[in-house]
Amino acid sequence: MAQMVDSWRNLAEAVDIEKPQMDHREYRAVLLKNGIRAVVISDSKCDKAAAALSVKVGSVFDPPDVPGLAHFLEHMLFLGTEKYPKEDEYNEFLAKHGGMSNAYTAESVTNYYFGVSPDHLEGALDRFSQFFIAPLFSESATDRELKAVDSEHSKNQQSDAWRWNQLLKSDANPRHPLCHFGTGNSETLKTIPEAAGNPVRKRLLEFHEKYYSANQMCVAILGKQSLAELEALVHSHFDLVVNKDVVIPDGPDIGGGELAFCTESWPRMVRVIPVRDVRSVAFQFVLPQQSPMRWRTKPNRYLSFLIGHEGKGSLLSALKAQGLATELSAGASFDDAGACIFSVGVQLTEDGESNIRLVGKNVFTYVRQMQQLPVSEELFKEMQCIEEMNFRFRSVGNQVSTVSGLSHALQDNLPVDKILSGPAKLWEMDPAQILEVAACLTCANLRLAWASKSFSDEQCPDSERWYSTRYGAGALAEDWHAAWEAARLGSGDGLSDADAGSKLGLALPRPNPFVAEHIDLKLRPEGGCGKYPTLLKPLPASLSNVLSSAASAATATAVNEGRLLQAYFRQDDTFDLPKSCLNVEIYCPWIAQSMEHRVITSAWCQVVTEELNELSYDADQAGLFYSLSSGSRSLSLRFAGYQDKLPVLLKTTVDKMAAMDKISEGTWSLVYTMLLRNSRNAAKNRQPYQQASELEGVCTHRTATTSVENLKFVEALTREKLDGVCKRLLGNCYAEVLMQGNVTQEEVGSALESLKPVLQPSTPVSSIPPLAAAALPDGPGSCVLIRQVGSNPDEKNGAVTVSLQASEDSLAAVALCELTSQVLSQRCFDELRTKQQLGYIVAFQPYADTSLGGGFCGLKVIVQSEKHPAEVHRRIDAWLAHALAGLTDKEQLSDEKVSEYLEALLTLKREKPKKLADEFGRNWAEVRSRHFNFARRNEVISFLERPTAEVLQEFRSFVQDKLVSAPRIAVQVLGSAAAAAADVEGSEAAAEALPYASTGKVLESMEDIEEFRSSLIWRESNTAIC
Repeated sequence: MAQMVDSWRNLAEAVDIEKPQMDHREYRAVLLKNGIRAVVISDSKCDKAAAALSVKVGSVFDPPDVPGLAHFLEHMLFLGTEKYPKEDEYNEFLAKHGGMSNAYTAESVTNYYFGVSPDHLEGALDRFSQFFIAPLFSESATDRELKAVDSEHSKNQQSDAWRWNQLLKSDANPRHPLCHFGTGNSETLKTIPEAAGNPVRKRLLEFHEKYYSANQMCVAILGKQSLAELEALVHSHFDLVVNKDVVIPDGPDIGGGELAFCTESWPRMVRVIPVRDVRSVAFQFVLPQQSPMRWRTKPNRYLSFLIGHEGKGSLLSALKAQGLATELSAGASFDDAGACIFSVGVQLTEDGESNIRLVGKNVFTYVRQMQQLPVSEELFKEMQCIEEMNFRFRSVGNQVSTVSGLSHALQDNLPVDKILSGPAKLWEMDPAQILEVAACLTCANLRLAWASKSFSDEQCPDSERWYSTRYGAGALAEDWHAAWEAARLGSGDGLSDADAGSKLGLALPRPNPFVAEHIDLKLRPEGGCGKYPTLLKPLPASLSNVLSSAASAATATAVNEGRLLQAYFRQDDTFDLPKSCLNVEIYCPWIAQSMEHRVITSAWCQVVTEELNELSYDADQAGLFYSLSSGSRSLSLRFAGYQDKLPVLLKTTVDKMAAMDKISEGTWSLVYTMLLRNSRNAAKNRQPYQQASELEGVCTHRTATTSVENLKFVEALTREKLDGVCKRLLGNCYAEVLMQGNVTQEEVGSALESLKPVLQPSTPVSSIPPLAAAALPDGPGSCVLIRQVGSNPDEKNGAVTVSLQASEDSLAAVALCELTSQVLSQRCFDELRTKQQLGYIVAFQPYADTSLGGGFCGLKVIVQSEKHPAEVHRRIDAWLAHALAGLTDKEQLSDEKVSEYLEALLTLKREKPKKLADEFGRNWAEVRSRHFNFARRNEVISFLERPTAEVLQEFRSFVQDKLVSAPRIAVQVLGSAAAAAADVEGSEAAAEALPYASTGKVLESMEDIEEFRSSLIWRESNTAIC
């Protein structure tokens, strides 16, 4: 540590921090007298300020008898300090000034961050810095926040990712802190400490005193001020953090001489019964920790590139050809505390699940090539070139993610001039290091994690303590071990390393044809590029001629008039990057005819994607992305990335779509396996609040459907139903296109010509089935209630959503709903989550049916809780009544306070897009909703910028006239915890389970919902050309 601090102290102020080519921000490294390392970032275009602080302590430093203490401390720092004792002071200040905040606890780092209006950075920093100077840790807050941590753990209990991560930790060395439970719950943070006579608040104070020291902290601050002014802010707010000269172990030292994993008895196999419908196997190899020690060479990245490749000759392609796998990933899934887990994860077919030995033979045969063949300088240079280009042309990052990521990265002790570029680039090739890491990919270092719903309790007799995951562990079968080592070593096969791979269809990746070569910016029009996309009308003559040549005279006229095809375009003059975005929405009446047609179309899109996977993977690696998906009435084709090779990918994709009339059995088998598995998981294993939102959508949106209904059609799907689908989809359609970026109008015309095989428009826009939203039944306080049991019987949590339908979604109404949310969202969180502790997920947000092209707008409350949903619903109602009444009462909420929230909302609305993709996304939303109002955001700003008194009068009137008496729709999803508790007669839980009474109509089945839908009045979207 002393050597690192000296390197900072000796830096001149003018040190150049390497940054991307178009990054206009200025950076300066600062070392405070107390040892805090900081980077300040001056942004001349700043429309949101941000700051973050990381502490080099995380869950692996929890006391063994109090697992989850570091995570609990992260929660507690938000709840009051000596200078600002009010528990919600910090978050309320941010809410008033267009801000947000969050934090996370990793194994060896805890990170805190916020964003705020640029004019209020200093006020936010004053509150934020006090977390690390004089936190309160009050007893009342401690008791309540314990429930929040317990609720967070409850939320994660049905997540396979959390369950498998903890199961991996349980295989760690029991003498190493990695083996502990990291997030904590009421047992570890309350029951056990209290039984030992050692309350958790006392342990919190001890932990904070021991580890939260200035010399282990890193800060990043971004604002509109100059570098000198920002440096002064760092000093004024963080110089007072105490430096306790704490020495905290790092990397391999965290174990105090113990290895994170003891592999003497390995290879080890762990069978796991997952929550979701999963068939997967992960080959997990234990390596020494790689990052940040090897930041210049990153040897494991070379191995990830080869094993995880999906092009021709790749491991995945070979497994697919043998019918064994549908997906594969490779790379470091964990790299901390002295160990790196290099994982090769394979999603299996049914045949793959019954042939794990053969899957492993493929994996180890590929490993053999990497261990025995020379490291490819050509491949490494290609990787190096791509990463260099990606860094050079990286867009300016979101302010909050920038400071959060940078404050964390500073803990890696990279040279100061490389704090941005160091993690992003491959600096030098070290074949010895690559071969050293490759040599670790052996059975001796292998943990095989095999997950399947087909495992019995006899095969998985054990239950993991914290998540109750069913598993069975033991030694890897001897015949598998022998076969895989033989494949890796080539024992007795008489083949060269390359020939052994070729026998299974394996080969090293070929040169990537999609690496951009021409990265110059296109000449822009003398008159400028315009602020918004413009409609190409008439269409380029070349395109009109192509489309009209095979059409009737009437159709040709319609094409020329833009009634069968519309294209919007804007050449970029903001971001100055050699990139473009292109989206095509192809409206197909055939899709909208039935739910079966929608499912068939979705499957067809996945077939096209699978057929293109080997080629599109290369494009993806080279920074060029595409997707093909479908909705209730259209196909969505999307491209983004370097413009140079975008036309090549576009043409290849379009040609494949046009030719996809017959589907091979092999492709269908892979696609249907994934489609069926994903559909079953969507129907049975969602978070309860997601199930609630879906049920509400089915009631209020005409084309919405449930995952359960979707699954029925997927289960009935056959390959033959897809025969000839492309002609039904593409032979009768209407299309709308948006292209933006480093592209000229002439190139847009060329792109549209490339679309000719899938753009044979013969359907006028007027024939597109309109979307529609339902008007809820009128009546003051009327409420339609949907009651359902949770789809996952093992999920303890239930959920409640309550939506208020305020009015039709005019620009003014949507803006006033957003202002209401700006005032109330933090108050909702503080009351229902922090104080009442209803659950970990609590949200208050505005909604609008703008994406439908027209509908309604209003407000929504979401709570996921173990409490009975009827009781949660009553509490939401009580809070809503009080909160809305307070908005109309100037004594409770003065005009001055509302003005602060109004300015906060304006701060959010004035934020400029930081990336081409962000600006494109805003414009595409206008095309896809068919409003084409690209100036919408500026119109909202103008509406809110009117005289304050005028806006506030409209706001209070809107609340009183539209929100207080708004019709409501609520959904209650019953979780297993509340269902079990309600069965205990005379208990508090039984009383809470009394039915919710304030309702006009109760829907308890899909039949009820369908009958209700038939009685509604629907507001249809506008499909006219604008």
